[in-house]
Amino acid sequence: CLEGTRQYILEKIRIWATDLQAPNILWINGDSGVGKSAIASTIVEELRLSNRLGSSFFFRWERAGVMTPNALWRTVAYGLAQRYPDIRGHLVTALTINGDLPEIADVDALFRQLVYEPLMKSDRIPAEKLPVIVLDAVDECGGLDGQRSDSRKALIQTLRRWSELPAGFKLIITSRRESDIEQLFSTTVHHSIEIAAKEPITPFTPSNIRVFLVHELRQTQARYTSLPLDWPGEKAILSLIDRSRGLFIWIKTVANLIKRGAPRRTLRQILSHDTEGMSGLYTWILHASFPDSIEEDTKDFRAVLGAVIFMKEPFDNANLARFLSIDEPTMEYIFTELQSVLDCGTTVRIYHRSFVDFLLDSNDCPAFFLINKEYETSNLALCCLYTMETHLKFNICELESSSVRNEDVPNLALRIDKCIPPYLSYSSRYWASHLAETAPCRGINNSLQCFMDDLFLAWLEVLSLTKQMDIVSSMLQCLVDWLRVSLLLYIDSLAVDMQKFVATFASAMSESAPHIYISALPFSPRYSGVSKQYIRHYPQTLTVKRGGYNSWPTVVGPLQGHITSVYSVSFSPDGRRIVSGSLDDTIRVWNSETGETILGPLMGHGGPVYSASFSPDGKRIVSGSGDHTLRVWDAETGQMVLGPLQGHNNCIWSASFSPDGRSIISGSADHTIRVWNAATGKRILGPLRGHNASVSSVLFSPDGRRIVSGSDDHTIRVWDAATGKTILGPLQGHSASVRCVSVSPDGTKIVSGSEDNTIQVWDATTGDTVTDSLQGHNDLVWSVSFSPDGRRIVSGSEDRTIRIWDAETGETVLGPMQGHRNSVNSVSFSPGGGRIVSGSDDCTVRVWDAELDEAITGALQGHSSSSILTHFSPGG
Repeated sequence: CLEGTRQYILEKIRIWATDLQAPNILWINGDSGVGKSAIASTIVEELRLSNRLGSSFFFRWERAGVMTPNALWRTVAYGLAQRYPDIRGHLVTALTINGDLPEIADVDALFRQLVYEPLMKSDRIPAEKLPVIVLDAVDECGGLDGQRSDSRKALIQTLRRWSELPAGFKLIITSRRESDIEQLFSTTVHHSIEIAAKEPITPFTPSNIRVFLVHELRQTQARYTSLPLDWPGEKAILSLIDRSRGLFIWIKTVANLIKRGAPRRTLRQILSHDTEGMSGLYTWILHASFPDSIEEDTKDFRAVLGAVIFMKEPFDNANLARFLSIDEPTMEYIFTELQSVLDCGTTVRIYHRSFVDFLLDSNDCPAFFLINKEYETSNLALCCLYTMETHLKFNICELESSSVRNEDVPNLALRIDKCIPPYLSYSSRYWASHLAETAPCRGINNSLQCFMDDLFLAWLEVLSLTKQMDIVSSMLQCLVDWLRVSLLLYIDSLAVDMQKFVATFASAMSESAPHIYISALPFSPRYSGVSKQYIRHYPQTLTVKRGGYNSWPTVVGPLQGHITSVYSVSFSPDGRRIVSGSLDDTIRVWNSETGETILGPLMGHGGPVYSASFSPDGKRIVSGSGDHTLRVWDAETGQMVLGPLQGHNNCIWSASFSPDGRSIISGSADHTIRVWNAATGKRILGPLRGHNASVSSVLFSPDGRRIVSGSDDHTIRVWDAATGKTILGPLQGHSASVRCVSVSPDGTKIVSGSEDNTIQVWDATTGDTVTDSLQGHNDLVWSVSFSPDGRRIVSGSEDRTIRIWDAETGETVLGPMQGHRNSVNSVSFSPGGGRIVSGSDDCTVRVWDAELDEAITGALQGHSSSSILTHFSPGG
């Protein structure tokens, strides 16, 4: 803040910061442009001088990709550790236990272990030195997606937990009043300061906006000595103050305009046109800067500003011009005319979020300059594809040898700078992200066809050399998703084959770009899409003369995965993903086609994950753990969105969503069942008591009206899901613990598996058994599940095998299916019924063909150390 301004607000903040009885969160809120960030900056400097600044973090919408909640809490932890030895000691202990803690994706777990717990354990900090954290522009977290973004949701979750800390640990938050932030503070104890645009003026408090305006005008007057000392006069000053509507950003923008133009003429034009408020000022700036624009000029304007707004990373002027295929003089003309609202330093950025909002708002922005998000993101996707089409080529960095790893190539960094310019690197990393935001059109379709037919391997080269192979899988999944939504099924199969190619050879390709051509391509199945498309272009590479694969091998892997027993596996509702929970306390999500890990490990639980399953819409995952808690995760980002849900006082063996996704049910070793609200985490039913031993398995019936449970007390019970009353059971028939239960899709049957090595099928209405005991396993049955059509049952056993049974007759129709080296703990059918997924004590997940008695994707596990690609043909 300018010296002498905002004194009333600053004093209120100082009083709050020293009041240890006040709520430990202060929310400074107000409209865009009222000076919240200036106040935050001033407070940061005051706290630094008084040795109370714990840390500060200023969100910026255009850097949303790096200014994430994870980055925030890492920064806060580092700042606290630097300044407070007591906190540093607790943090070092946490990092000693888990050195990978700063890298985990789970924002809640990272916040809890890096910030929350060290603060809770710190009790030796003098009151006058207790830390204050300052977070500015929280509303800009998540970029243009704002409150719809996963980052913003994760941040809100952790901010809510700050209020649980002792009052001495203070947190200042500045933001606009957006609905999700208002909702946060409607349920969180806090102190609030609202900054109004129209500030109250008293004889003892001069107008802050006036002081700021006069200061800015005096800087201009000092540059132009011919201007009179009292320029521009009281009347002009009052008119400018009135037009600003109390917005400091309006004054700052006007000051920039006056500084870069003829002062008198520019001021006269501002006062003679409708420039009131930000929309009025921005409209005048655009019309004044581009008075006689033709359609081609407007197209360039929209392309340039659209790129500045929607690109994932900023560019400098020259690289942006090359990326957009716009000549540099045109680019310079646009930037020169917009100097009052653009920062054209090393990278181009927009000074204030309000200008972005204006350009995207059809109610405020003139149609001639309006930015259409759909069109401009489509243009960015086309620019990426065109850039790759123009610049990608075989051996792009002119490597002399294929026998040298990337990391050992002499002067590789210099080669990359020379041969892979920033606009090509950007295009190679972000074309899929822009494609995901784009609707189908002929230009996109043709460019994609060219990429898939000719550029795929050269693209992998760039990502291998720039150490970006870890993003390939998710990019190809974006491509497959887009092709399927766009109904471009004629090239969908090639995209899926590209996924399998990368899944199989990613390790070798990441270590050596040449091995894309001399190891991966030659040893691909001869009839695979990638091989058929590309092998003819490289006739001088290796050739498999005899043997080799006609199709992708039965087992893809081994891939990095769980390091100990897998207790729970299940398919997503669309069958394309698998979730697994393990004794290693983590959850992973896998691509069910290729076997790649696409999410995880999700860390947060402090004990084994005994149960993990998707919500009916596939957007959430619920997990139950030996740490006695439940957690709900975002199935796309891996961020925890709910929990830990606490209530059980022993291990949670089983957890799943209701058919409508609104509730979660859990069964525990504490002998009880609980039902939770899936949105809020509040308990809505239970604890349900009736079993006199651990509840090992529990789930809703398909209509959501009943609950079925199996227990170590050897019985099964059916409960009313509304009242919690037992309506059937206890069903007795097993002679040992019931380890698992499942309900048929039509709700008429219940199947159970037991430690007595048998499986029973029950009538869900009467409780009678409908077949004889299903016998065949020679050890306890850990898992049973019905097929989607209800005609088959799959079971997994301690005897290391899987069997498929006829649900009507009880006869074995397939199996024993062998492949796991240890107990099979969990099995389930895919939504289509054609595949089965299994998890085992051998630390692996496998996917089986439910008709052929054959694993089609398996051994999803991890190397214990790094490895180099080795392949033998089937013939040896």
